[in-house]
Amino acid sequence: EMGVSLLLDEVKNNSGKKRLELSDIFGYVIEFSSDQYGSRFIQQKLESCTEEDKDIIFQEVRGSALKLMSDVFGNYVVQKFFELGSHKQRHELAEEFMGHVLSLSLQMYGCRVIQKALEVRSRILSCKTLFIY
Repeated sequence: EMGVSLLLDEVKNNSGKKRLELSDIFGYVIEFSSDQYGSRFIQQKLESCTEEDKDIIFQEVRGSALKLMSDVFGNYVVQKFFELGSHKQRHELAEEFMGHVLSLSLQMYGCRVIQKALEVRSRILSCKTLFIY
């Protein structure tokens, strides 16, 4: 089994004979989300992956969602779930930032996640509920 740094090298260099899939990074999703190439890899794979794979990735993301929302590369993975996630996943992500909307809005990367959530707000929660700081 490859370590996270070897897996990230595979993605960065695209040199591996084996094409990496989401299932290859289960357990390393947070490290991948926080890496420039790893984040892009996850975003691309989420476009076409199975619902099962998406849910496994989501469970890992959700556990560190607040941290990722403020991360230079992780915020894009969270945004992708607001775009492509199920209604339930979007709702759960929105719950993760309840009580943190103001502080996230004032952060360079967190504000992008809040903006994305607002774009899809009608499918998550009413605006009234969203703005509980």
